[in-house]
Amino acid sequence: MAVGLSVAYAIGQILFWSAPELRQWSNVIIVFLPPEPAPFKVTRVLLLSGWVIAVLLGLWLFAIWRNGTATAVGTVRACQFGILGALLLPFAVMPMDAFGSSLPQLLLCLLTTGAALLLVHRVQLLRRLPGWLLLAGFGWGALIGGGFGIVMITWYQRYAPGFFLDWDRPQATVRTYLTLMSLNAALVTELGKAAGVAVLFFLFRRHFDGVVSGVVVGAAVGLGYNLAETVHFMSLINVAHHPTQFWDRQVVGLMATHVAFTALAGAGIGAARWLTERRDRLLAVGGGLMAAVGGHFETDMVLMHLDKRRSAWFGDNDTLSLLLGVPLLTLLTSGIFVVLYVLVLRRGLRAQAAGVSGALRAEAASGHRAVTEPEIGLLLSPRRRLLLELRVWRRDGTAGLRHLLRFQQAQLDLAVQRWHRTRPGADAFIPSEHQLRQKVLELKGTPMTLATEETP
Repeated sequence: MAVGLSVAYAIGQILFWSAPELRQWSNVIIVFLPPEPAPFKVTRVLLLSGWVIAVLLGLWLFAIWRNGTATAVGTVRACQFGILGALLLPFAVMPMDAFGSSLPQLLLCLLTTGAALLLVHRVQLLRRLPGWLLLAGFGWGALIGGGFGIVMITWYQRYAPGFFLDWDRPQATVRTYLTLMSLNAALVTELGKAAGVAVLFFLFRRHFDGVVSGVVVGAAVGLGYNLAETVHFMSLINVAHHPTQFWDRQVVGLMATHVAFTALAGAGIGAARWLTERRDRLLAVGGGLMAAVGGHFETDMVLMHLDKRRSAWFGDNDTLSLLLGVPLLTLLTSGIFVVLYVLVLRRGLRAQAAGVSGALRAEAASGHRAVTEPEIGLLLSPRRRLLLELRVWRRDGTAGLRHLLRFQQAQLDLAVQRWHRTRPGADAFIPSEHQLRQKVLELKGTPMTLATEETP
């Protein structure tokens, strides 16, 4: 994934070098060719240096492998992480610059974004992904995915005018420029965000249940990207326009646009978890990516046309245009994709509930006492579990609540992995049932007398 992002960046650099020089200059052209931002220059230097470092470390690893040298695992891992850092960390420069230069705006956006991230975590009605995994996805979206998208969009602004702007036919060329700008933004941003979902999937596959996990991780990555983009735009515009940007991106469009697109891409990656045929996996992942890229492109293009008519719909009433016009445009452009990822999530939750229900009953019938018959109804009812959490919190405080959450999630994890073990796509990434059961019994305070280690 890191090499793929670097290759995409290199393509932008090559297009910039090969772009024809503009022969005509005017005030209009200057609008389409803004000065090169200083953080972008820093990114260019760091990426070129990072490629050199990555090549040297890669050659070192190749020499170790070729010669069969006995080397400590820590040294190999240090080289691998060094390569990843050299290839990925330069993309974080532009988001970090925006965060540092707009700290009050960042803190304000973190309030709404944090609430949305908590909502995404809670929509997992049964077994929940670890909080650190969602935070990792959020961090990728805010730093790596956000930086990659901003950098590639900046590249387009640097090379595209030379290719497309022709002032003998200004109207047609500007239309082409804007259309391809929307397509470029949709392609690079969605691929950069989907790469984060794919990385987390490959590294922590045991935590992915399927569509639900993919949607949730995709939404977390989308929230991170939305935060980076919001603060970046706020750092470029007049302070008087900050409330408009905040209302548009952090209130009305918070769970739409970027969250919706990456959730669909994540759903495709999550669905591929249990598909046994390579062709089916490629179709699922490709379908999710196509929905994400196509939705982003459609939203940008339609929004450009509808935004011109907003003043005609609401007249000179700026307040009404802001409070009603922005939600209306969001509904018309990306509303269908919000409905789509909610329906996908709902169907995934139903399938998950059916699988977990059967696994809980099988575990209760096994006699290991990790799950008993009276506990099944409670574990399958999110409403009852929430009421129990509130009662335990009032009685035992946060310590008791944390223990209850760990205990119930351990029970659900045991049931989910038992269910996974019976599915067609079962693989070696499913953890040991004995260890999961032992963890439940330890949290339950019950000695483990009946459980024995299963044959691998």
